[in-house]
Amino acid sequence: MATVITSECINCGACEPECPNTAIYQGGVEWQAPDGAMHPAISNDIFYIVPEKCTECVGFHDHEACAAVCPVDCCVPDPNIPETHDVLLARARALHPTEAIPDDAPSRFKKEGADAPKANGHDAVAAAAAAPAPAPAAKPVAAPAAKPAAAAAPQRVVGMRGRVEKAVPRPAAVARPVPSFAGELPIDFEKLLAELGPSRRRTSSRLGSVGFALLAVGQGILGALPAGSKQRIAATVNDRRFFDPALATAGNVFLNLLLYPIVSLGFAVATRRVDLFTLAVHPWIFLGLTIAALEAGFRLRESFFRGAPLAETPLRGAKSTVGFDGFSAGRQVFDEKLERERRYGSVYQLEDRDDAYILRVEFPRVLPPSTLADELGLAREMPDYEYQLSLRDSTFVVHGRVTDAQVRRLTAVAPAFPSEFTTRVSLRDPVSGFRHRYQDKTLEVILPKAAG
Repeated sequence: MATVITSECINCGACEPECPNTAIYQGGVEWQAPDGAMHPAISNDIFYIVPEKCTECVGFHDHEACAAVCPVDCCVPDPNIPETHDVLLARARALHPTEAIPDDAPSRFKKEGADAPKANGHDAVAAAAAAPAPAPAAKPVAAPAAKPAAAAAPQRVVGMRGRVEKAVPRPAAVARPVPSFAGELPIDFEKLLAELGPSRRRTSSRLGSVGFALLAVGQGILGALPAGSKQRIAATVNDRRFFDPALATAGNVFLNLLLYPIVSLGFAVATRRVDLFTLAVHPWIFLGLTIAALEAGFRLRESFFRGAPLAETPLRGAKSTVGFDGFSAGRQVFDEKLERERRYGSVYQLEDRDDAYILRVEFPRVLPPSTLADELGLAREMPDYEYQLSLRDSTFVVHGRVTDAQVRRLTAVAPAFPSEFTTRVSLRDPVSGFRHRYQDKTLEVILPKAAG
Protein backbone atom coordinates (compact mmCIF):
# COMPACT_ATOMS: atom_id res chain seq x y z
CA MET A 1 0.00 0.00 0.00
CA ALA A 2 1.13 3.59 -0.56
CA THR A 3 2.68 5.69 2.17
CA VAL A 4 0.97 8.76 3.62
CA ILE A 5 2.26 11.58 5.83
CA THR A 6 0.03 12.25 8.81
CA SER A 7 -0.83 15.56 10.46
CA GLU A 8 1.96 15.00 13.02
CA CYS A 9 4.44 16.17 10.35
CA ILE A 10 6.75 18.92 11.65
CA ASN A 11 7.85 20.01 8.14
CA CYS A 12 11.49 19.17 8.77
CA GLY A 13 11.93 18.09 5.14
CA ALA A 14 14.13 15.09 5.98
CA CYS A 15 12.00 12.71 3.93
CA GLU A 16 11.87 14.61 0.64
CA PRO A 17 15.45 14.08 -0.60
CA GLU A 18 15.37 10.40 0.41
CA CYS A 19 12.54 9.47 -1.97
CA PRO A 20 13.93 7.77 -5.11
CA ASN A 21 10.79 8.68 -7.07
CA THR A 22 10.46 12.40 -6.14
CA ALA A 23 7.02 11.55 -4.81
CA ILE A 24 7.31 13.82 -1.75
CA TYR A 25 6.55 17.53 -2.02
CA GLN A 26 6.41 20.43 0.37
CA GLY A 27 2.96 21.65 1.32
CA GLY A 28 1.48 24.06 -1.20
CA VAL A 29 3.89 23.05 -3.99
CA GLU A 30 2.40 21.59 -7.16
CA TRP A 31 3.50 18.06 -8.02
CA GLN A 32 4.73 16.92 -11.41
CA ALA A 33 3.48 13.78 -13.11
CA PRO A 34 5.90 11.51 -15.04
CA ASP A 35 4.66 13.06 -18.30
CA GLY A 36 5.59 16.53 -17.07
CA ALA A 37 2.05 17.71 -16.32
CA MET A 38 1.65 19.79 -13.17
CA HIS A 39 -1.11 19.09 -10.63
CA PRO A 40 -2.40 21.03 -7.59
CA ALA A 41 -0.83 20.32 -4.23
CA ILE A 42 -2.49 17.55 -2.21
CA SER A 43 -1.72 19.39 1.04
CA ASN A 44 -1.05 23.05 1.70
CA ASP A 45 0.21 22.79 5.28
CA ILE A 46 2.56 19.81 5.50
CA PHE A 47 4.69 17.65 3.23
CA TYR A 48 2.70 15.11 1.23
CA ILE A 49 3.30 11.95 -0.82
CA VAL A 50 1.79 11.46 -4.29
CA PRO A 51 0.29 7.94 -4.33
CA GLU A 52 0.72 7.65 -8.11
CA LYS A 53 4.51 8.02 -7.70
CA CYS A 54 5.02 6.08 -4.46
CA THR A 55 6.54 2.58 -4.79
CA GLU A 56 7.31 2.07 -1.09
CA CYS A 57 10.93 2.15 -2.31
CA VAL A 58 10.48 -1.20 -4.07
CA GLY A 59 13.30 -1.52 -6.59
CA PHE A 60 15.65 0.67 -4.56
CA HIS A 61 15.62 -0.22 -0.84
CA ASP A 62 14.42 -3.00 1.41
CA HIS A 63 12.70 -0.41 3.61
CA GLU A 64 10.72 2.80 3.17
CA ALA A 65 13.37 5.52 3.11
CA CYS A 66 10.97 8.25 4.21
CA ALA A 67 9.80 6.30 7.26
CA ALA A 68 13.41 5.48 8.15
CA VAL A 69 14.50 9.12 8.45
CA CYS A 70 11.29 10.64 9.84
CA PRO A 71 12.04 11.90 13.37
CA VAL A 72 8.38 11.74 14.48
CA ASP A 73 7.30 8.53 12.68
CA CYS A 74 4.57 10.24 10.66
CA CYS A 75 5.24 8.34 7.39
CA VAL A 76 2.78 5.46 7.74
CA PRO A 77 0.92 3.05 5.42
CA ASP A 78 -2.28 4.25 3.82
CA PRO A 79 -4.90 1.52 4.48
CA ASN A 80 -7.07 2.90 1.68
CA ILE A 81 -4.50 2.07 -1.02
CA PRO A 82 -3.33 -1.56 -0.64
CA GLU A 83 -0.82 -2.62 -3.33
CA THR A 84 1.26 -5.72 -4.03
CA HIS A 85 4.96 -6.13 -4.73
CA ASP A 86 4.36 -6.72 -8.45
CA VAL A 87 2.28 -3.55 -8.79
CA LEU A 88 4.90 -1.45 -7.03
CA LEU A 89 7.75 -2.96 -9.05
CA ALA A 90 5.94 -2.23 -12.31
CA ARG A 91 5.37 1.35 -11.19
CA ALA A 92 9.05 1.77 -10.32
CA ARG A 93 10.01 0.62 -13.82
CA ALA A 94 7.49 3.00 -15.37
CA LEU A 95 8.82 5.93 -13.32
CA HIS A 96 12.44 5.14 -14.24
CA PRO A 97 12.37 3.93 -17.86
CA THR A 98 16.09 4.59 -18.33
CA GLU A 99 17.09 2.37 -15.41
CA ALA A 100 17.14 -1.42 -15.52
CA ILE A 101 15.34 -2.61 -12.38
CA PRO A 102 15.69 -6.41 -12.11
CA ASP A 103 13.11 -8.77 -10.66
CA ASP A 104 15.34 -9.39 -7.64
CA ALA A 105 15.70 -5.67 -6.87
CA PRO A 106 15.55 -4.62 -3.20
CA SER A 107 12.07 -4.77 -1.73
CA ARG A 108 10.64 -4.82 1.74
CA PHE A 109 8.45 -7.74 0.62
CA LYS A 110 11.56 -9.88 0.07
CA LYS A 111 13.28 -8.82 3.24
CA GLU A 112 13.99 -11.75 5.52
CA GLY A 113 11.17 -12.25 7.98
CA ALA A 114 8.79 -9.97 6.09
CA ASP A 115 5.95 -12.40 6.68
CA ALA A 116 5.91 -11.53 10.37
CA PRO A 117 4.59 -8.26 11.81
CA LYS A 118 7.28 -5.62 12.19
CA ALA A 119 7.57 -2.35 14.02
CA ASN A 120 6.99 -0.73 10.62
CA GLY A 121 3.27 -0.33 10.04
CA HIS A 122 3.52 -1.45 6.40
CA ASP A 123 4.72 -4.94 7.30
CA ALA A 124 2.26 -5.27 10.16
CA VAL A 125 -0.74 -4.53 7.96
CA ALA A 126 0.51 -6.68 5.08
CA ALA A 127 1.23 -9.64 7.35
CA ALA A 128 -2.11 -9.35 9.11
CA ALA A 129 -3.95 -9.38 5.79
CA ALA A 130 -2.03 -12.40 4.50
CA ALA A 131 -2.14 -14.49 7.71
CA PRO A 132 -4.21 -17.74 7.33
CA ALA A 133 -6.95 -18.71 9.77
CA PRO A 134 -5.68 -20.74 12.75
CA ALA A 135 -6.16 -24.55 12.66
CA PRO A 136 -8.89 -25.88 14.98
CA ALA A 137 -6.57 -28.30 16.78
CA ALA A 138 -3.13 -26.85 16.82
CA LYS A 139 -0.36 -28.64 18.60
CA PRO A 140 1.06 -26.58 21.43
CA VAL A 141 4.38 -25.13 20.49
CA ALA A 142 6.86 -23.74 22.91
CA ALA A 143 7.14 -19.98 22.69
CA PRO A 144 10.37 -18.80 21.10
CA ALA A 145 12.98 -17.33 23.32
CA ALA A 146 12.51 -13.64 23.91
CA LYS A 147 14.88 -11.42 22.00
CA PRO A 148 17.11 -9.05 23.89
CA ALA A 149 15.42 -5.78 24.76
CA ALA A 150 17.99 -3.83 22.78
CA ALA A 151 16.83 -5.54 19.56
CA ALA A 152 13.11 -4.96 20.16
CA ALA A 153 13.18 -1.43 18.79
CA PRO A 154 15.15 0.16 15.96
CA GLN A 155 18.47 1.54 17.04
CA ARG A 156 18.45 5.30 17.48
CA VAL A 157 21.20 7.81 17.82
CA VAL A 158 20.95 11.30 19.17
CA GLY A 159 21.84 13.89 16.54
CA MET A 160 22.86 17.48 16.91
CA ARG A 161 20.54 20.04 18.47
CA GLY A 162 18.54 17.34 20.24
CA ARG A 163 17.11 15.81 17.07
CA VAL A 164 16.58 12.05 17.19
CA GLU A 165 17.35 10.19 13.99
CA LYS A 166 17.19 6.53 13.07
CA ALA A 167 20.50 4.91 12.30
CA VAL A 168 19.73 3.87 8.73
CA PRO A 169 22.61 4.07 6.25
CA ARG A 170 22.03 6.39 3.33
CA PRO A 171 21.96 4.76 -0.10
CA ALA A 172 24.85 5.44 -2.41
CA ALA A 173 24.37 8.46 -4.65
CA VAL A 174 23.29 7.58 -8.17
CA ALA A 175 24.25 9.83 -11.06
CA ARG A 176 21.08 11.11 -12.66
CA PRO A 177 20.79 11.81 -16.37
CA VAL A 178 20.20 15.34 -17.63
CA PRO A 179 16.51 15.98 -16.95
CA SER A 180 14.06 16.54 -19.77
CA PHE A 181 10.71 18.25 -19.34
CA ALA A 182 7.41 18.52 -21.15
CA GLY A 183 7.59 21.10 -23.92
CA GLU A 184 11.36 20.80 -24.35
CA LEU A 185 12.52 20.93 -27.96
CA PRO A 186 14.46 17.96 -29.44
CA ILE A 187 17.47 20.02 -30.53
CA ASP A 188 20.93 20.57 -29.09
CA PHE A 189 21.24 23.71 -26.98
CA GLU A 190 24.41 24.95 -28.68
CA LYS A 191 22.95 24.39 -32.13
CA LEU A 192 19.77 26.25 -31.24
CA LEU A 193 21.80 29.12 -29.77
CA ALA A 194 23.89 29.37 -32.95
CA GLU A 195 20.75 29.58 -35.08
CA LEU A 196 19.36 32.56 -33.17
CA GLY A 197 19.66 36.08 -34.48
CA PRO A 198 21.96 38.68 -32.92
CA SER A 199 20.99 40.08 -29.56
CA ARG A 200 21.91 43.64 -30.38
CA ARG A 201 19.75 45.96 -32.41
CA ARG A 202 20.94 46.54 -35.95
CA THR A 203 20.39 49.93 -37.54
CA SER A 204 19.49 49.94 -41.22
CA SER A 205 20.61 53.48 -42.06
CA ARG A 206 23.10 56.13 -41.07
CA LEU A 207 20.27 58.32 -39.86
CA GLY A 208 19.17 55.57 -37.51
CA SER A 209 22.72 55.17 -36.25
CA VAL A 210 22.91 58.89 -35.53
CA GLY A 211 19.62 58.74 -33.64
CA PHE A 212 20.80 55.90 -31.43
CA ALA A 213 24.11 57.68 -30.85
CA LEU A 214 22.25 60.81 -29.69
CA LEU A 215 20.12 58.64 -27.44
CA ALA A 216 23.23 57.12 -25.87
CA VAL A 217 24.81 60.55 -25.32
CA GLY A 218 21.60 61.96 -23.85
CA GLN A 219 21.11 59.20 -21.29
CA GLY A 220 22.13 61.56 -18.50
CA ILE A 221 19.25 63.90 -19.37
CA LEU A 222 16.71 61.11 -19.84
CA GLY A 223 17.73 59.73 -16.46
CA ALA A 224 15.51 62.38 -14.86
CA LEU A 225 12.40 60.62 -16.21
CA PRO A 226 10.29 58.37 -13.94
CA ALA A 227 11.42 54.76 -13.59
CA GLY A 228 8.46 53.47 -15.61
CA SER A 229 9.26 55.74 -18.54
CA LYS A 230 12.90 54.64 -18.55
CA GLN A 231 11.87 50.99 -18.52
CA ARG A 232 9.59 51.55 -21.52
CA ILE A 233 12.39 53.29 -23.43
CA ALA A 234 14.75 50.41 -22.63
CA ALA A 235 12.16 47.86 -23.80
CA THR A 236 11.66 49.77 -27.06
CA VAL A 237 15.36 50.21 -27.79
CA ASN A 238 16.22 46.69 -26.58
CA ASP A 239 19.95 47.40 -26.65
CA ARG A 240 21.88 48.45 -23.56
CA ARG A 241 24.59 50.00 -25.71
CA PHE A 242 22.22 52.86 -26.48
CA PHE A 243 20.05 53.07 -23.36
CA ASP A 244 20.35 51.52 -19.92
CA PRO A 245 17.95 52.71 -17.18
CA ALA A 246 20.53 52.27 -14.41
CA LEU A 247 23.25 54.02 -16.41
CA ALA A 248 20.84 56.83 -17.32
CA THR A 249 19.99 57.38 -13.65
CA ALA A 250 23.66 57.39 -12.69
CA GLY A 251 24.46 59.84 -15.48
CA ASN A 252 21.66 62.13 -14.37
CA VAL A 253 22.88 62.09 -10.77
CA PHE A 254 26.39 63.15 -11.79
CA LEU A 255 25.00 65.67 -14.27
CA ASN A 256 23.01 67.26 -11.45
CA LEU A 257 26.19 67.58 -9.40
CA LEU A 258 27.41 69.94 -12.14
CA LEU A 259 24.13 71.54 -13.14
CA TYR A 260 22.72 72.47 -9.72
CA PRO A 261 25.80 74.46 -8.55
CA ILE A 262 25.79 76.33 -11.89
CA VAL A 263 22.08 77.14 -11.57
CA SER A 264 22.50 78.20 -7.95
CA LEU A 265 25.47 80.40 -8.77
CA GLY A 266 23.69 81.87 -11.79
CA PHE A 267 20.71 82.79 -9.64
CA ALA A 268 22.95 84.52 -7.08
CA VAL A 269 24.81 86.50 -9.74
CA ALA A 270 21.63 87.42 -11.66
CA THR A 271 19.98 88.79 -8.52
CA ARG A 272 23.19 90.68 -7.66
CA ARG A 273 23.56 88.86 -4.36
CA VAL A 274 27.23 88.10 -5.06
CA ASP A 275 29.86 89.12 -7.55
CA LEU A 276 31.36 86.49 -9.82
CA PHE A 277 35.01 85.52 -9.23
CA THR A 278 34.83 86.26 -5.50
CA LEU A 279 34.95 84.03 -2.46
CA ALA A 280 31.30 84.86 -1.80
CA VAL A 281 30.24 82.37 -4.51
CA HIS A 282 31.40 79.36 -2.47
CA PRO A 283 28.24 79.08 -0.30
CA TRP A 284 26.07 79.13 -3.42
CA ILE A 285 28.12 76.39 -5.05
CA PHE A 286 27.85 74.34 -1.87
CA LEU A 287 24.08 74.94 -1.86
CA GLY A 288 23.83 73.51 -5.37
CA LEU A 289 25.88 70.45 -4.43
CA THR A 290 23.71 69.90 -1.35
CA ILE A 291 20.50 70.03 -3.38
CA ALA A 292 21.95 67.56 -5.91
CA ALA A 293 23.02 65.16 -3.13
CA LEU A 294 19.61 65.35 -1.45
CA GLU A 295 17.85 64.60 -4.71
CA ALA A 296 20.13 61.61 -5.37
CA GLY A 297 19.45 60.29 -1.87
CA PHE A 298 15.70 60.66 -2.38
CA ARG A 299 15.80 58.81 -5.69
CA LEU A 300 17.85 55.99 -4.18
CA ARG A 301 15.85 55.82 -0.94
CA GLU A 302 14.56 52.30 -1.73
CA SER A 303 18.11 50.98 -1.68
CA PHE A 304 19.32 52.93 1.33
CA PHE A 305 16.40 52.51 3.71
CA ARG A 306 14.28 49.55 2.59
CA GLY A 307 16.85 47.11 1.28
CA ALA A 308 15.28 46.68 -2.16
CA PRO A 309 16.96 44.10 -4.42
CA LEU A 310 19.88 45.52 -6.34
CA ALA A 311 18.15 44.71 -9.63
CA GLU A 312 15.34 47.09 -8.63
CA THR A 313 17.65 49.86 -7.46
CA PRO A 314 17.95 52.77 -9.92
CA LEU A 315 21.70 53.08 -9.37
CA ARG A 316 24.07 50.30 -8.37
CA GLY A 317 27.01 51.30 -6.26
CA ALA A 318 30.27 49.51 -5.71
CA LYS A 319 30.16 46.40 -3.54
CA SER A 320 30.75 47.18 0.10
CA THR A 321 29.91 45.89 3.54
CA VAL A 322 27.21 48.43 4.35
CA GLY A 323 23.87 47.25 5.63
CA PHE A 324 21.78 47.49 2.50
CA ASP A 325 24.12 45.25 0.50
CA GLY A 326 23.95 42.38 2.99
CA PHE A 327 24.11 41.65 6.69
CA SER A 328 26.57 40.39 9.24
CA ALA A 329 25.93 36.82 10.34
CA GLY A 330 27.37 37.47 13.79
CA ARG A 331 30.57 35.47 13.23
CA GLN A 332 32.57 38.06 11.32
CA VAL A 333 31.11 36.58 8.17
CA PHE A 334 29.24 38.74 5.70
CA ASP A 335 26.37 37.21 3.74
CA GLU A 336 26.05 39.12 0.49
CA LYS A 337 22.63 40.27 -0.51
CA LEU A 338 23.04 38.98 -4.07
CA GLU A 339 23.67 35.46 -2.76
CA ARG A 340 20.57 35.67 -0.56
CA GLU A 341 18.53 36.71 -3.58
CA ARG A 342 19.84 33.66 -5.47
CA ARG A 343 18.42 31.42 -2.74
CA TYR A 344 14.98 32.90 -3.47
CA GLY A 345 15.37 32.51 -7.25
CA SER A 346 15.28 36.29 -7.72
CA VAL A 347 18.53 36.70 -9.67
CA TYR A 348 17.75 36.15 -13.32
CA GLN A 349 18.01 37.93 -16.65
CA LEU A 350 15.58 37.72 -19.55
CA GLU A 351 17.05 38.70 -22.90
CA ASP A 352 14.47 39.55 -25.54
CA ARG A 353 15.76 38.83 -29.04
CA ASP A 354 13.92 39.18 -32.32
CA ASP A 355 13.28 35.44 -32.60
CA ALA A 356 13.63 34.09 -29.06
CA TYR A 357 13.92 34.76 -25.36
CA ILE A 358 17.03 33.72 -23.46
CA LEU A 359 16.54 33.27 -19.72
CA ARG A 360 19.48 32.95 -17.33
CA VAL A 361 18.76 32.05 -13.70
CA GLU A 362 21.60 32.11 -11.19
CA PHE A 363 21.40 29.36 -8.57
CA PRO A 364 22.99 29.70 -5.10
CA ARG A 365 26.76 29.30 -5.09
CA VAL A 366 27.73 29.17 -1.40
CA LEU A 367 26.11 28.08 1.84
CA PRO A 368 24.91 30.84 4.17
CA PRO A 369 26.96 31.41 7.34
CA SER A 370 25.76 29.12 10.13
CA THR A 371 27.23 27.42 13.17
CA LEU A 372 25.28 24.27 12.24
CA ALA A 373 27.17 24.13 8.93
CA ASP A 374 30.41 24.17 10.92
CA GLU A 375 29.17 21.41 13.23
CA LEU A 376 28.18 19.23 10.27
CA GLY A 377 31.49 19.91 8.53
CA LEU A 378 29.79 21.14 5.36
CA ALA A 379 31.87 22.63 2.57
CA ARG A 380 31.36 26.27 1.73
CA GLU A 381 30.20 25.53 -1.83
CA MET A 382 26.47 25.00 -2.30
CA PRO A 383 25.51 21.58 -3.74
CA ASP A 384 23.63 21.65 -7.03
CA TYR A 385 19.89 22.14 -6.74
CA GLU A 386 17.36 19.87 -8.35
CA TYR A 387 15.13 21.84 -10.69
CA GLN A 388 11.89 21.45 -12.62
CA LEU A 389 10.87 23.52 -15.64
CA SER A 390 7.43 24.08 -17.13
CA LEU A 391 5.85 26.38 -19.68
CA ARG A 392 2.30 27.49 -18.94
CA ASP A 393 0.70 29.77 -21.51
CA SER A 394 2.79 32.96 -21.38
CA THR A 395 4.66 32.13 -18.17
CA PHE A 396 7.83 30.10 -17.74
CA VAL A 397 8.22 28.50 -14.31
CA VAL A 398 11.49 27.43 -12.67
CA HIS A 399 11.21 25.43 -9.45
CA GLY A 400 14.45 24.65 -7.61
CA ARG A 401 14.94 22.74 -4.38
CA VAL A 402 17.71 21.55 -2.12
CA THR A 403 18.12 17.77 -2.22
CA ASP A 404 21.17 17.25 -0.01
CA ALA A 405 19.87 15.98 3.34
CA GLN A 406 22.49 17.79 5.41
CA VAL A 407 21.94 21.08 3.64
CA ARG A 408 18.18 20.74 4.07
CA ARG A 409 18.77 20.60 7.81
CA LEU A 410 20.56 23.90 7.44
CA THR A 411 17.51 25.50 5.79
CA ALA A 412 15.59 25.10 9.06
CA VAL A 413 18.00 27.24 11.09
CA ALA A 414 19.91 29.53 8.70
CA PRO A 415 18.33 32.93 7.97
CA ALA A 416 16.98 33.67 4.49
CA PHE A 417 17.56 30.10 3.28
CA PRO A 418 14.38 28.45 1.94
CA SER A 419 14.58 24.78 1.02
CA GLU A 420 13.09 25.53 -2.40
CA PHE A 421 12.00 28.41 -4.59
CA THR A 422 9.70 29.06 -7.54
CA THR A 423 10.45 31.71 -10.15
CA ARG A 424 7.78 32.74 -12.65
CA VAL A 425 8.83 34.75 -15.70
CA SER A 426 6.16 36.37 -17.87
CA LEU A 427 6.72 36.32 -21.63
CA ARG A 428 5.22 39.01 -23.83
CA ASP A 429 5.29 36.96 -27.05
CA PRO A 430 4.13 33.34 -27.50
CA VAL A 431 6.88 30.72 -27.72
CA SER A 432 7.02 27.32 -29.40
CA GLY A 433 8.86 25.50 -26.60
CA PHE A 434 12.18 25.67 -24.82
CA ARG A 435 15.59 24.08 -24.48
CA HIS A 436 17.81 24.33 -21.41
CA ARG A 437 21.24 23.59 -20.04
CA TYR A 438 22.71 23.87 -16.55
CA GLN A 439 26.36 24.61 -15.89
CA ASP A 440 28.41 26.57 -13.36
CA LYS A 441 25.39 27.15 -11.08
CA THR A 442 23.55 28.91 -13.91
CA LEU A 443 20.43 27.68 -15.70
CA GLU A 444 20.14 28.88 -19.29
CA VAL A 445 16.89 28.48 -21.21
CA ILE A 446 16.20 29.32 -24.85
CA LEU A 447 12.54 29.95 -25.70
CA PRO A 448 12.09 30.37 -29.48
CA LYS A 449 9.22 32.68 -30.37
CA ALA A 450 6.31 31.16 -32.26
CA ALA A 451 6.17 31.99 -35.96
CA GLY A 452 3.60 34.57 -36.97
